[in-house]
Amino acid sequence: MDMTKEILKKVRKTITRHSMLERGDLVMVAVSGGPDSICLLDILSVLRDEFSIRLVVAHFDHGLRPEEDEAETRFVRRLALSMNLPFESAKGSLSAGEGATSLEERARDARYTFFEDLRIRLHAQKIALGHSLNDQAETVLMRLLRGSGPSGLAGIPPVRNGFLIRPLLDLKREDVLSYLNVRKLSYVTDSSNLQTEFLRNKIRLEWMPRLLKMQPKLVEHLGHLANVLREENQYMDHQAREWVDRAELKSDDQETAIPVPSFLALPAALRNRVTRCILRKVKKDLRRIDQGHIRAVYDLALGEKPQGVLSLPQGLRVERIYDTLLVTRNPLKANPIFHYALEGPGETYIPEIGRSITILELKGETDQVNDASPKTAYLNGDKLHFPLVLRNFKPGDRFVPLGMSGHRKVKDFFMDLKIPSRDRASTPILVHEKNPVWICGLRIDDRFKVTTETKRILKATLS
Repeated sequence: MDMTKEILKKVRKTITRHSMLERGDLVMVAVSGGPDSICLLDILSVLRDEFSIRLVVAHFDHGLRPEEDEAETRFVRRLALSMNLPFESAKGSLSAGEGATSLEERARDARYTFFEDLRIRLHAQKIALGHSLNDQAETVLMRLLRGSGPSGLAGIPPVRNGFLIRPLLDLKREDVLSYLNVRKLSYVTDSSNLQTEFLRNKIRLEWMPRLLKMQPKLVEHLGHLANVLREENQYMDHQAREWVDRAELKSDDQETAIPVPSFLALPAALRNRVTRCILRKVKKDLRRIDQGHIRAVYDLALGEKPQGVLSLPQGLRVERIYDTLLVTRNPLKANPIFHYALEGPGETYIPEIGRSITILELKGETDQVNDASPKTAYLNGDKLHFPLVLRNFKPGDRFVPLGMSGHRKVKDFFMDLKIPSRDRASTPILVHEKNPVWICGLRIDDRFKVTTETKRILKATLS
């Protein structure tokens, strides 16, 4: 069989197996000018009538190699015009020294941002990328070296997000070059692909040739490994999402919470997937999250301390709050510090926490004490005098909880009620002569309770 027909058959099979295209799709073809992208463009052009698709050529100039980049842009533009295809391009402004992330990562982010913006503007259904089986094999090796787990070793997905497609993913690089040779198609060579300071290039140029001498089928084996792990990952991820949906205590765009006991009871493999699921749900992706981070979340949940905070990359934070794990990207706010003198009855607003305390003086109305609620306290005014102080918790605070006879540290009282650390500092405390009278919304001091002999009652309300 003609070699080009065999290659077209293989690509057609890949497209069909992964449902990459639908009739009428407008497909943006990412064309850098290199061999893979030129092969991709030509094959999709050959198959476009068969799949009833429309094509547009999309080219991104990273701005890293001024002369070469401009020549590549001209080459791709001429090619698009010769094929009577629309051409879209943009120029980036990356530099080698800026930013905390690697140049490769920043270039990728800029490229994909261009593709996504263009897809939305053109109302395109698909973005076709020219990754081959060799790219897959190199990705698996690179992630193995970086300590990735099963999800990372699943490599490059044939379809991502429903619109990023890779029709050449089952073709080896030698197939691509053979196709170009037979079809007499020109392409450009990116000089940066020869720079071995980049890990992928080192793997491609130095390590893969050595490994292929030991195992000629290495590319196929690594591609098969990626396929197997991807299928298993899809199943495990589905199980994890179902568990999170059932177990979530709270969830929104900014944070999600799950119960610690049931999380720890999960089998290790599923627990790891659940961890990835909740991190992805809040962060929107798992970039810069590795196995060490996944393990650290488990260690936080397993630890003896009932509370703790784990900081993860890019502002992600996991908090252990007694029997709850809370994952959030909200910045950790400093504890509010407030101190207000109450010169007499009335309302006092505490802007630091957005709450108010209202104090009324009652006389001869002891029957109203029975309607007390957590946010209302009735205090023995005979033992109190103004000014009272309204402030937040201080280390060393002690009081006699209502119903008890001995002193107890306010800190221990908070712990008994499992009040999270971040909520303790925002809990107002009503103080008389350095003695906490009311831990607002929680408990009054037994020494200041109303008795049958009480002549003057102070009613305090938290709102």
